Amino acid sequence: MSLIERYIFKKATSATLIILCSLAGVVWVIQALKGIDIINSNGQTIFAYLSLTSLAVPNLLVAIIPVALLLSTISTINSMNSNTELVVVTASGCSNWTIVKPLIILAFLCSLFAGLVGHAISPLSLIKLKSYVTEMRADLVSILIQEGTFNKIDKNLTFHISERNAGGILSGILIADERDEETSIIYTAREGILTRTDQGSFLKLKNGEIQQTNRKNNNVTLINYQSYIFDLSNFSGNNTKKKDNFKPKERTTFELFNPDPNDKSYQNSPGRYTSEIHERFSEMLWPFAYVFMILAFAGQARSNRQSFSASITSAALSVVVARGMGFSAIDSLKVNPDAIYLVYLLPLSCIAFGAWFIFTNRPAGLPKIVVDLLERNNAIILGKYQNLYQRYKLFRRRLAGIKS
Repeated sequence: MSLIERYIFKKATSATLIILCSLAGVVWVIQALKGIDIINSNGQTIFAYLSLTSLAVPNLLVAIIPVALLLSTISTINSMNSNTELVVVTASGCSNWTIVKPLIILAFLCSLFAGLVGHAISPLSLIKLKSYVTEMRADLVSILIQEGTFNKIDKNLTFHISERNAGGILSGILIADERDEETSIIYTAREGILTRTDQGSFLKLKNGEIQQTNRKNNNVTLINYQSYIFDLSNFSGNNTKKKDNFKPKERTTFELFNPDPNDKSYQNSPGRYTSEIHERFSEMLWPFAYVFMILAFAGQARSNRQSFSASITSAALSVVVARGMGFSAIDSLKVNPDAIYLVYLLPLSCIAFGAWFIFTNRPAGLPKIVVDLLERNNAIILGKYQNLYQRYKLFRRRLAGIKS
């Protein structure tokens, strides 16, 4: 690359990394807030908390990477136009390719990264996340240590013990199972012990009573027992090892291409497998589509009399519409196989549209009536921003004791 191309590439790459890290940080904070309840209810460590929240981030990185590239491209082009760098590049005899080339290289790198995350890293992280959540719910030893409290380990399933004795023996056990819509069951036992085998996890109860209540007629049945096995396999981490429990998003692309014909998940919804495959590959095209669309609308040098903000807004609006149609095409593919053409046609059309305007050196634009409306709205927003900024400066001057 030439000196100016390296300058543009460095400028755009720095902006992309900053925006990507910022968006990833926001996503992590949101995931962290969601994970607080699981950590508090299960008494897990801070390491488990960080692991749980971090494993959810790669799944969202696939959508964040193109957005970071889009915002960095807009920022780079806007900055170069504001500093008249685009004018200088054009006046020096450089072609549009001088501006396009470094951004296309950056789009290619973002596409590869998004592909790596979508095809391999994200499915593996979701599997690990599922295993973590299941293991935390199944870690009844740490849950039941909280003596004298009611611990809800699943929806409509509550545990309570009075005391934990030596040797892992639990005493004063009460289990309220409300999961059945027709029957409410309450288990009580003088003592019990948690055991784990290859078949799963079990709680062996001794000297207790089972109270079954029919929700329809409120009839109550009492059963006394000397020994009873309460199955905890549904909450055991062993279930995460079964491929039948994995959703299409939790499978690598290789596994999606080679599904087990006897897999119940595949038998029930083969369209979701096809949709997931094409979604991952089509996501790799959108970074190129974003760059070409932005450059088509705002990649040419503009004078001060020409509205650059309207061009940026037009480009962003066009990208949002195209991306929204892309999401709709992915959803349609789950039930309509013919939508596969639309899944790839939308990003490829954006690329072709942008490439034609770039290499013919013509700026793209929306209809004049739309551009005029955007310019008026931009002027109103800019006026409000400047007004707020002036108020902020006056406020800071008053704090400093400077008279206006």
